Amino acid sequence: MLRSYVFYEDKYAWIEETNLLLHDICAFLDDENKIIYIWKGPKGSKRKFKNGYNSVENLISNYPDSTFQLKVLKKEIPEEIHIKINTMLESVRKGEEKGKLLFSRLITIKLFFTFSMISVILPIFLILNLYSSLFWHISGNICKVSASIYDYMMMFSRTIVIITLIILGINVTIGIFEQEHQVIIFNISGFIICIGIFLFLNQGIFLFKFQEGSTLTNYLILKKDVLIFLISNLIAILLFEIPNLYKFITFLKTYGKFIF
Repeated sequence: MLRSYVFYEDKYAWIEETNLLLHDICAFLDDENKIIYIWKGPKGSKRKFKNGYNSVENLISNYPDSTFQLKVLKKEIPEEIHIKINTMLESVRKGEEKGKLLFSRLITIKLFFTFSMISVILPIFLILNLYSSLFWHISGNICKVSASIYDYMMMFSRTIVIITLIILGINVTIGIFEQEHQVIIFNISGFIICIGIFLFLNQGIFLFKFQEGSTLTNYLILKKDVLIFLISNLIAILLFEIPNLYKFITFLKTYGKFIF
C-alpha cells in the first residue's frame, strides 16, 4: 500500500494527506518494497525540501534495523507514484484548466481568504451606512438631518473606506507574491476607486448645497441631491465589489478544502 505524507515546515512534521499543492514536499511510503520516495513540488523551496529530507533521514537513523531506502524523485518516477501525484494534484489542475486561482502556499491561501472576505463585507457596511440617509426626515422635496448625524455618517463612511484601502492593499501584495494577475487587477481597481470615494466623502458639509433655513445644528438638503449622492456612490462601490465578490466565490470553490 502506498501512503503519502506532506511535510509541514512550521510544525516540522509529516502529516498524511490526500491532496497536494505545487509548493508541497511529499513523502510516499512504499511498505511493500521498503522505499520512501521524496517529491518536491515545482514551486517548493530548496530549504523546505532539505528540512523535509533531513527529517526523514533522522527518522530512519533512529531505527538501525530499518531496511527502508530513501530516494528522491526526479525525472524518472515509478508509474504507481506518478499516478498518485497526478491524483493528489487533481484539484490544482482543475483550477488551471478553468483559469482559477493558483496559489502555491497554504499561508497565502488562508490570508487571501480572510482579507478577501473582509474586502467584500466592508463595502456592504458602507452602502448600508450611506443609505441610512433615506431615513432622514423628509418634507416635500427637502431632507432634514441634524449636524451630528450627518457628521457621524460621513466619519463612519470614511473610516470604512480607509480600512478597505488597507485590506485591498494587502490583497494586491498577496497577488503580486503569488503572481495572480486577476487578484492584482481587481484589487488595484478597487484601491483606486476607494481613493476617489474617500476624497469625495472628505468634502464633508460641502458635498451638498444646503437649502435656505439650514442652521449650524440642522441641515436642509434637496431630496434629489441626496438620491444623486447615493446612486453615484452605489455605482462606484459596485464597480469593485462585484469583481471582488466573483473572485472570492471562485477562490472559495477552488481552495475551500484547504481552508476548512
